[in-house]
Amino acid sequence: MRRLVAALAALCITTGAQAQPVDWLIVPGQRAGAIDARASEASLVALFGQANVRRESFEVEPGVALPATVLFASDPTRRVLVLWRDPETRTGPESVLIRGERSVWKTDKGITLGTPLATLRRINGKPLTLIGFGSDVGGTLLDSDGGNLTELGRPGGDGLVGRTLALRLEPDPALRDTPAYEQAIGDRELSSDSDAMRTLNPRVFQLIVDIAAK
Repeated sequence: MRRLVAALAALCITTGAQAQPVDWLIVPGQRAGAIDARASEASLVALFGQANVRRESFEVEPGVALPATVLFASDPTRRVLVLWRDPETRTGPESVLIRGERSVWKTDKGITLGTPLATLRRINGKPLTLIGFGSDVGGTLLDSDGGNLTELGRPGGDGLVGRTLALRLEPDPALRDTPAYEQAIGDRELSSDSDAMRTLNPRVFQLIVDIAAK
């Protein structure tokens, strides 16, 4: 028994912060787990370990790349990319990007990678408006149309006011040769209650979480 206890103690020492439960909760505008306004790359290294923190460049548009920090780069279910307000010191997270098919990260309203449009519609309590597919911004949810998902923002001025969470959706690739997909292509606004969107029921493949400055 003493050997077992000693072995467990040694494991906790060698794994460091990874022995502690990890917070995967996203609160749009505030935090993604431990990634909040006070976080820095150094604090993420202390929390998750150097092996789980990597520096990368993120191309925000063709030819324009920003310094970024990636957590859990080799695990697509945990991977997140952090953009900094101060890229030189890598302090003050500005936004967190999560992309893929599945993730352990989840918002306080239960939204994660793979969440279908029908579920978003139910959470929102009202139809949602999104951009048609086939462009660089295709499948982006525009706003909550006065529903519960206020973190998606609301129209105002030349853009959206109060947005703290951006979601992009895409349908199953097997549906791209269907009449419903043809009806949902194009840089135009479509309702989640349209026949095409009901048939396609696209799923979230990208979340961008804004982190308010401290």
